[in-house]
Amino acid sequence: MSFLALTAAATAALASGAAPAHSVQIDHRGASYAVDYVTHVETSSKAIGISQGTRPSSRRCIVTAEVSVERRIQPASGSRAIATRLPETRSFTQNHPGDCRKGGDEGAQLVAAKSDAIGAHVRELASADHHDTLAAIDAARDFAVN
Repeated sequence: MSFLALTAAATAALASGAAPAHSVQIDHRGASYAVDYVTHVETSSKAIGISQGTRPSSRRCIVTAEVSVERRIQPASGSRAIATRLPETRSFTQNHPGDCRKGGDEGAQLVAAKSDAIGAHVRELASADHHDTLAAIDAARDFAVN
């Protein structure tokens, strides 16, 4: 059995709701911008293997967390933010013997166990995203002027 759900508890454990996981301040062409990187986590679990009555079970539960990052550029003037989901996602996986518990918190446990790695992933994306952020600011400014 496989199910896909957005785990609110996992997101809360990682970034307490929609709070940014990483924030930077950028000054560009005489204006100041707050750039927030917000994580979005989708978890899924899948049971594989067989469990026959009198034989040892080979049943395992594989839990996967797909982490994507959204960049939000907020001008200091308070106008609307520019939000973009970055293209790179990262998967974190763990498995344990037995069936997946229906309604269990395996996804939240995975995200909590991998929170340091997820935070490092977000910071890595943010540092590599600087030029794209400046391009997005310039594109929005050019669009507004024309």
